[in-house]
Amino acid sequence: MAADIAQPTDLALSRRAIMRGTGAALALPLLSQAAPVLAQRSAALPVPEDPAGMISSLTDGVYINSNENPLGPCPAALRALSGLERLGGRYGMAFANRLASLFARQNGLAPENVVVHPGSYAPLCAAGLAFSSKERPIAYAEPTFDSGFMGANGKPVTRAVTIALAGDYQLDVRKLLAAAPDAGLYYVCNPNNPTGLVTPHADIEWLLANKPAGSVVLVDEAYIHYSDAESCLDLVAKGQDILVLRTFSKIYGLAGLRVGLVAGRKDLLDRLADYGINVTSMPAIVAAEASLLTPGLLAERKSYTAAVRNDLFAWLDARGTRYVPSQTSFAMIYVGRPGGEVADALAKDRVFISGKRKNMDNWVRVTMGTPAEMKVFKAAFAKVMA
Repeated sequence: MAADIAQPTDLALSRRAIMRGTGAALALPLLSQAAPVLAQRSAALPVPEDPAGMISSLTDGVYINSNENPLGPCPAALRALSGLERLGGRYGMAFANRLASLFARQNGLAPENVVVHPGSYAPLCAAGLAFSSKERPIAYAEPTFDSGFMGANGKPVTRAVTIALAGDYQLDVRKLLAAAPDAGLYYVCNPNNPTGLVTPHADIEWLLANKPAGSVVLVDEAYIHYSDAESCLDLVAKGQDILVLRTFSKIYGLAGLRVGLVAGRKDLLDRLADYGINVTSMPAIVAAEASLLTPGLLAERKSYTAAVRNDLFAWLDARGTRYVPSQTSFAMIYVGRPGGEVADALAKDRVFISGKRKNMDNWVRVTMGTPAEMKVFKAAFAKVMA
């Protein structure tokens, strides 16, 4: 049961007491006091203009809509951040190179193979611009995390060739290459967002071996640590035509601080630099470094999330509700009607999830929150689906 999920050591308050509540009416007031971090408010909802109101808007409901980590920064990161307020006027520009060197050393890369950014979204966008054109498009399977390739009109900034994921929502790299034999950029989100499914390392190696000369494979590993997927950083070390994105927003719980990185050959990274590299905030770098230096953090948080996820899947199985067997911190759930309608209905109970995706109109995406948050979600979801 959810109440028996082992709590990581970075949670100071026992969730067991919270789980004694019998429903959403009891749990919601407790959540605002107990959850270390709750997910970001939906952009569609008004946000107070005063600082205190803005902060309180992060804890006035159950926000399991943006794949944020409900645990927030680990204890070591929090200790590193403590007292940095007085240094808020400093850039700390040199810190990014230190973080890049640490990550490179931990992953068998050279420092020149890693560039730190304020999140992984900027290099995602830059890769789309640098390696694709009307003649050599971006190629990827839908649904996936493709917003970085879109312009203000919701259309790709350069030409895109897309295919649908297979019937089991897996990526078929052979079908992708056949659909776009002339692509300049092949994008693989692994594990995929929103399905949470893994593309085997061998399939990515096949794509690299068979793609056209001069093209690049971009692998987004934002959720790699939640899964059993094999990272593609080894292919960076081998000097292949690949870029790998990483973020500290997910398993490390630093979404609000904005720090990520891209790994690749120096000549590929230089192409991205044509589109700019912004200064990552000094507190973000400090928290990210402390996180990388914390032994056992990844395993602990992976286990915690898996327990929450497995509990949700067992509950859905008992209800006969279909879902995609995600390996990540979120899952797509079949609701049998437009996903947006279900998301809107849940929002009336202050439970916020993410709605439909391309080719998955009758589905919703739910982030794994704390056991307390998931208990509230289950009660609200059961009511909406009754």
